[in-house]
Amino acid sequence: ERERERVERVTRVGRSSRFSSAGARRHTFAMATGDVEMESAAPTGSGSNAESHTRVTDLPLDVQQSILGSLDWQSLPKAAMACSSWSELVRRHESSPGCGLEWSHAMFRGSPAKSPLLRGGPKSVPGAERDFVRGLLDRSGYLDKSTRPDLVVVTVTPSWEPKLQLIADAFLELLPNRRSVHVVCCVAVGIIGTDESGVVHEIDDGSTEADAIAVALLHLGQNQRVFSVAERNSSARQRRKKHVDSSDEEIDRTLSKMEAFMKGSVPEAESGDPAQRCRAERGILGLLVGDNVYDVSDMKTKIEGRFGCIHLMGGLCGYDTRKQAVYYSSPESRKLEEEARAAARRDTAEGPQTRSAAAEGGRPWKRPRISACALFVCNLRSTRASYRGIKQLMPDYRVEVAEADPDGSKVCSLRQVAGDGRVEEGPPVPIYQVLRELEEVHGSLHGVTFGVKRRSLVSIDSQDPVATADDGTDLSGQLPATHVRTQVESVDIVRGVWDSTSPGTSRLEAIVVPLDLGPQDVCSFYTYSAQESLRELGEILDTLGTQEQRIEGSGCFGGFLVICNARGTYLHNGKQNVESNVLTSALPNTPVIGFFANGEVGPMPFREYFAAPRGGEGGESGEANTVLQGNTSVLTLLRRP
Repeated sequence: ERERERVERVTRVGRSSRFSSAGARRHTFAMATGDVEMESAAPTGSGSNAESHTRVTDLPLDVQQSILGSLDWQSLPKAAMACSSWSELVRRHESSPGCGLEWSHAMFRGSPAKSPLLRGGPKSVPGAERDFVRGLLDRSGYLDKSTRPDLVVVTVTPSWEPKLQLIADAFLELLPNRRSVHVVCCVAVGIIGTDESGVVHEIDDGSTEADAIAVALLHLGQNQRVFSVAERNSSARQRRKKHVDSSDEEIDRTLSKMEAFMKGSVPEAESGDPAQRCRAERGILGLLVGDNVYDVSDMKTKIEGRFGCIHLMGGLCGYDTRKQAVYYSSPESRKLEEEARAAARRDTAEGPQTRSAAAEGGRPWKRPRISACALFVCNLRSTRASYRGIKQLMPDYRVEVAEADPDGSKVCSLRQVAGDGRVEEGPPVPIYQVLRELEEVHGSLHGVTFGVKRRSLVSIDSQDPVATADDGTDLSGQLPATHVRTQVESVDIVRGVWDSTSPGTSRLEAIVVPLDLGPQDVCSFYTYSAQESLRELGEILDTLGTQEQRIEGSGCFGGFLVICNARGTYLHNGKQNVESNVLTSALPNTPVIGFFANGEVGPMPFREYFAAPRGGEGGESGEANTVLQGNTSVLTLLRRP
């Protein structure tokens, strides 16, 4: 009987009100301010005694939930104050998986001189940066999302550096949630951004238009939280003059807060199982940027010392060591800045006590220069991978004779492996003969590396299977075959060993590679190419599913991309947007932001393997989680659960 009455009521309201979803959105604002009743017009051409007033709370709960789902993050609190039932519905909506995990973006292509507001340079109209940022925010559509923006990322080319601090301050001034938002801005020789139409652009110094500013706002849900740390300029000159203090205590304090949050929100983090803890740590996405390789490397070591399996990515930005390249602001840093300003005002009011203090009394307070910063988004699914485009030049060989050498392994002879995996019969081939054939195929030995094939677990998604180095699991038999791949451990040849037994000859007897080789290891010779780089990127995107699955069910809502300076137009023969076009075609609705780096922070390339000490004090050996490398591209896609 109740169900019958519900159906009749819904039918009656549907005939009388005739409001669309857009109309429902408009009516909701009036309802949120206290007018809970909505007047409905009588049906056209009907003489029935339709109700003149219909309460929105009489609608089915799923209809009310749908109306709330169309509201933006500024209107939801107003709707929650309408009545107690709507307050409960808003609470459910904000805690649901569909609320949050959204991305807003905007881009301006050109230098500040091309902007009508900023073309005056340093003498532009006061407040012009505020108006320019307001235009970027309006084009990004950040007010139409279901949750507030928790993280703002800005990348600019060098022409924007003089105005970047004013632009960062303008974001904090204009955002309604300025007290809680985290902002990071970086200057690089080239940037990657997405315009309002959804097209990803690579703006590097080899392109025709080499100036731009890109903005991305990350809207998170209630289950996620943002943390951030920064390293002040720690050059030897600054430390000697004691102008800055160490940031170790601040970093340790923030990492401890992250651990407490993960233990409270992810029960697996407290499990004694190393695999469960690793899976929980991979739910942390870290973005590490800086203009100082020492501070970036030091901060990376500190982070991985607490979270060994974190999804960390980033790179070295900057273009001039004399100029600042990283601008950073967080709720904690802004609080410290206010305290420093207050202390400076007190010192000025009290007056100088010594001549040295009098000389410094007229100096205004100045922000400390940031050399590196890291932002963390906890409890977020992400897919992280690197690609470089390794290419095999020769067929597979099996090591026949390998001797120990202080620099690694001395390879003397190899046996060629046929296409079906069988080793060819006959005597082993001496190494000088293999290199002679390699020169005939490749033309020279320049850019050629020696590589050994390893079977290993490849986990690029934070929800992929996990195997620790000390659990003794047979990866090929216990884990899905789709996650166990053959990777190449590629290294440069250290030196050649020449035959000295025959005077007057210069025949190469062996080569030395910094690897531990066994008599049955499969190896070959490799180089890198642009085409193989794109194929490797395609292999990474294939892990998300087919083209239809990527568009409909991949759950990607944004991404970060860091590309080496030596790539871009330099790698692809002057062609622009080559890698970004592959991303746009594979993930047409996924905006991306990033920059061109002097060194990339991320995992080893998808096709390559690198064994490095990892773990506790014992230095257990396993595949490296994050490395600082070069000539690579690091891609991280943010995904919904």
